[in-house]
Amino acid sequence: MTRSTLRSHPITDRLLAVLGVIAASFWLSNQVVQAQEQVLYLSIVDSSGTPITDVDENEIVVQWDGEDTETLEFEQPGWPLRVTVFIDNSNAAIPAVPQMREGLRAFLTELPGEVEVGLATIAGRAQWVAEHTADRAELERGIGLIVPNTGSSADFLDALIEEGGRLDDDNDREYYPVIVMLSADGVEGSSSQQGRFDEMVNRMIMNSAEVHTLFFVSGQGSGAAAIQVQIGEALAQNTRGSFERFAAASGFVNLLTELARDLANKHRMVSNQYRVTYRQPRNPSAQPAIGVATTRDGLNLIPTLDGNVPARMPQP
Repeated sequence: MTRSTLRSHPITDRLLAVLGVIAASFWLSNQVVQAQEQVLYLSIVDSSGTPITDVDENEIVVQWDGEDTETLEFEQPGWPLRVTVFIDNSNAAIPAVPQMREGLRAFLTELPGEVEVGLATIAGRAQWVAEHTADRAELERGIGLIVPNTGSSADFLDALIEEGGRLDDDNDREYYPVIVMLSADGVEGSSSQQGRFDEMVNRMIMNSAEVHTLFFVSGQGSGAAAIQVQIGEALAQNTRGSFERFAAASGFVNLLTELARDLANKHRMVSNQYRVTYRQPRNPSAQPAIGVATTRDGLNLIPTLDGNVPARMPQP
């Protein structure tokens, strides 16, 4: 019997100081919800990482403190990824705009064709060049509209705050949001205050978003001291995303290609996973050990509480 454990303890808020800004953060994988009916998501793969899609509910058991629970519902929601890319076309990013466009074309080539992507520039303010669509021709036209905005600053933070608000307002969301920030180290021109940053981070977490930032050190900006670095690193930690810093504009091409491959694998995982609704034991402990097992040999189980399997799984 193959078994995987989901360690749990009561919900806590971890505070992360970023340039005097406090971001509320918590990991869904550490929650214990007190309702009698519980839900977990389960990605099941073989030894090569290929999702297994023919598992029967009788082959899966969830245990609390070693006690089998009753499965109430076993289904495959089939939620895909939806990707939003914000492109810094401000003054500091001008030398890298051609590489950003090249990298985005490679990014689209590597992503599965059914994944919807939206593209927006952030010089001055966020402006869509292609709203979310799976139409690659429409996205290619959007890439062609990405041009430098000379003399401008980037609204890096404001773009994230607006996206967090859109996600929070989407009550019918049936996808896993991924946000990709293509940024340079120029002036950050956002007008938002600390409280809105806190709110944005919490919205990203609560809506199971994953944020990846590719940061170009242009030589014309403030380098590692740029506010975009602190924001990007904080979001990478809080959303299980990533932050990449590089000094050659070609990094956009290489890293976007690599990221798209990781996201393609994430899409395969989340769109084929199982949602298990089960009844917890009558008298659960305060900090239960939650385990998931399958009677079928040779399978690897990846349990989460929100279904948001990270694109870049932590190494054991």
